[in-house]
Amino acid sequence: MFAKVERQSNGIDLIKIDNEATKIVFTNYGARIVSWKYDDNNIVLGNVVEADEFYQQNPFYFGATVGRYGGRIANAEFHLDGKTYRLDTNDGENNIHGGFKGIDKCYFDYEIFEQVGQVKIVFSTTIQQSDDHFPGNINLEVIHTYDVDHKWTIEYKAVATEKTIFNPMNHVYFNLNRDNNVIDNHSISSSVLKMHLLDNDHFVTKQEPLNLESVFERSQLQFKDIFNSEHHDIQEQMKQYGGLDHPFQIGEQGMTVENKHFQLSVETDMPNVVIFTFNDTTEWESDFNIYKAHSGFTLETQCIPNDINLYGENAPSILEANQPFYSKTSYKIAEKKSGEVE
Repeated sequence: MFAKVERQSNGIDLIKIDNEATKIVFTNYGARIVSWKYDDNNIVLGNVVEADEFYQQNPFYFGATVGRYGGRIANAEFHLDGKTYRLDTNDGENNIHGGFKGIDKCYFDYEIFEQVGQVKIVFSTTIQQSDDHFPGNINLEVIHTYDVDHKWTIEYKAVATEKTIFNPMNHVYFNLNRDNNVIDNHSISSSVLKMHLLDNDHFVTKQEPLNLESVFERSQLQFKDIFNSEHHDIQEQMKQYGGLDHPFQIGEQGMTVENKHFQLSVETDMPNVVIFTFNDTTEWESDFNIYKAHSGFTLETQCIPNDINLYGENAPSILEANQPFYSKTSYKIAEKKSGEVE
């Protein structure tokens, strides 16, 4: 395995890693994944050739490290230790993904370490309170590792100068279809598969999620099973959102997504996974926007969005001053053998 750096314009560097059957590309802009190919099949959405033009105006957070807080915060405010913090309103009246100066727009410093059987890229930056209006600065490392087993691992290491909230995640969109057709045929499975329902403003209101295994009486579901469900609550959610944009609880911090060609295995130490099926692609008026609804799906490993307003001082996203934060998520791709059942 080896890594090669390609410098494009606008300060964007591409770090390309070759592992024979698979190739993966990252960039310093947003510490993001740009491409992940198994042979000639790109299993993530992105643009390698014109990355310097594609990403800076893209509103969909393709492949980006998101923070300091991934997801929405209701009314763009929260309370912590008796103080109210008011944030950017960059999603209607709400805050999303850290605001106008979230780290998805940051140029990270980076170092590359080529080791036996893997390549590690250590991206680093400082999140400034003056940029995003959350309390305290955060020194952050985002470590992308790719290994010979075709596994991509993301580690987050952080220390904050003040008590704050911190909910980092990666906004990669996957599509395992060889023709990049819509992802309705993909199956999801886990030993626990519970979906939190959302209100009309995109926020979790019921703390008890819906057990999909009980609803469908099986543990492996295709996205289209959910999209077309006649279950009252699910049907209302799909009508409201055009697909999934929901936090899930999964079993033993692991789940699998697959189609007839590939199997994607996910392991995480974060409490939830937000699955978003790219339901409305019309926002970006650009020749680069070739995407239709359900062109991809995310697996955003994180705390439930808006947890600070749901749970107050018990919110999992609270990070104490000078206490190290660590989280780890891995995605492993495998090609199915001929005749293997989906």
